[in-house]
Amino acid sequence: MWWNRIIEWFTNNKERNKFLNDFNKSAKQAFIMDVVPIFLKAESSFGNNAFKHQFSSFLYHGLKIRTMTGAFLADSDFINIGDMLASNPALTRQLVTLGYDTLEITNNAGKIVKQWQLTTLLALQ
Repeated sequence: MWWNRIIEWFTNNKERNKFLNDFNKSAKQAFIMDVVPIFLKAESSFGNNAFKHQFSSFLYHGLKIRTMTGAFLADSDFINIGDMLASNPALTRQLVTLGYDTLEITNNAGKIVKQWQLTTLLALQ
């Protein structure tokens, strides 16, 4: 039984790392090609414990979108970026199945501007 949980944990981490790598490659390419004015980077974070659900990962259950460089944006612009990501049902479902429960976006200073509870977005409470 414990062996299956270890195998499941490594499989889940592999899928999460692939998602993060794919997202970051796409974000980098979009910034280089001047499709978006700001360079975004996704990484796992501790998330918000109040948002946990039955599929949440044990430790890193949040997805943080950091802004690396580019145009200076107001907090409302960061919220718009997060809303755009949160309004994609396929992405939200993928994040939930990968063990994420929180989507958070940070501003240029690294401060969390807003957090979204993924299960609320899917009405899975």
